[in-house]
Amino acid sequence: MSQSGLRILVTTFPDREKAEEVTHLMVDAGLAVCGQVGADLVSFYRWDGEVKRDTEVSVAFKILHDRFDLFVGELKQQHPYDVPQLVAWPADWTNEAYLDWAKGIGK
Repeated sequence: MSQSGLRILVTTFPDREKAEEVTHLMVDAGLAVCGQVGADLVSFYRWDGEVKRDTEVSVAFKILHDRFDLFVGELKQQHPYDVPQLVAWPADWTNEAYLDWAKGIGK
């Protein structure tokens, strides 16, 4: 199975307003073909030796492979966290019509 040409990146933001602001910016700039702002969630993580509990908002981005490095560089600049969660993987398969759409508007 060949890769589709898309990567998926998941991150979190401290609130919905910031999540929507950055998602709009990344799509408007053509760096992401789509961004989906998800539901609120509760995150537990270790920071400065303590277990923290925070509410966050998740965002899943779809990015064309050839824009990925530009996307990540800009996302790091726009992200409010000192150490943002940026976890990405290639889309192993994408429906052909969606991929055609992504390639058409992503460039």
